[in-house]
Amino acid sequence: MHLVTFPLISLLFSLASSFSIPNFIQEHLLSARSESSPNPIATQYPNNVTGTINGTIAVVPIPYKLARSIIPAQYNILRKAYECQLFGFPRDSYPLIVRAGFDHGVGLFSLGLSVPDFQKLMIFYPFVDLLGDGYSSFAYEKYILISSDNLVALGGAASYGQIPVPTNFTPSLDAYAFKSADMVDKGSQEIFLDAYTDLSSIHPVVTTKFKPTRGIAPWPLDFYVNITNQPSFTDGLSCDNQLNLFNTTLSTGKNAPVAVRGEIMVKAPYIPTDSTFRDLHGIKVDIAFIENNQVPCSQLKGYSGTGSGD
Repeated sequence: MHLVTFPLISLLFSLASSFSIPNFIQEHLLSARSESSPNPIATQYPNNVTGTINGTIAVVPIPYKLARSIIPAQYNILRKAYECQLFGFPRDSYPLIVRAGFDHGVGLFSLGLSVPDFQKLMIFYPFVDLLGDGYSSFAYEKYILISSDNLVALGGAASYGQIPVPTNFTPSLDAYAFKSADMVDKGSQEIFLDAYTDLSSIHPVVTTKFKPTRGIAPWPLDFYVNITNQPSFTDGLSCDNQLNLFNTTLSTGKNAPVAVRGEIMVKAPYIPTDSTFRDLHGIKVDIAFIENNQVPCSQLKGYSGTGSGD
């Protein structure tokens, strides 16, 4: 078990204290109310940063050449590693991942520290051979869109060399919204999330729209477990080793992942050219996580596994 790093503790103390966050931001954060379930593993892992992420994870097939042009040239792509998991995946394609979520109940239980809830949208590239060993998979992530008023989350992302982009989301402080709130059966409704990085604009830079479908297909659940547990990196020096637990009460039984199908629009620079991707498959799920921060990437050679449930 990795203990939380001193730099992160310092960041949490300095940014979460009432002396470092402007009053108007504090009032906004205190008035926020989350519909996500409580963090079920905080007491089980008291010396680690833990929390929950509620949202959607979508697989976006893009041309392999496009992925190769985006992922830094010094890193190989482990094509066989994803092709063996994605039966029927389009030929000469690569699985770009778009994950939109609401982080809830994030904190360090042993020190009584917590981070205000926030939204984020990640566009990342898994199965990258960061260490050059031909088998250890890492996820490359250059940009991350984060709630514009959450200084802790924005500062944490920047510490990895990522470009954290202050963002406003619709809906605000929620995993997604239902397109037709008047419908009785929300299980069959379309859900959406829009992201605005020009904080004064009415034009989003990313939009997601999904409807639930029957059965998690064509990409298996094990694939989503795999790609969400690959250590992420930007500068190649320190990695974010986030363990996404699909085996807690948040993600099993009546709360098991739900298959979704829909479309995503992404504008440059978050992908080289403005693009709309249709007929995408993914899942909607709430997941508990353990976060090991600022881990030297070289220590994660051959890394795999997600940890125990609650």
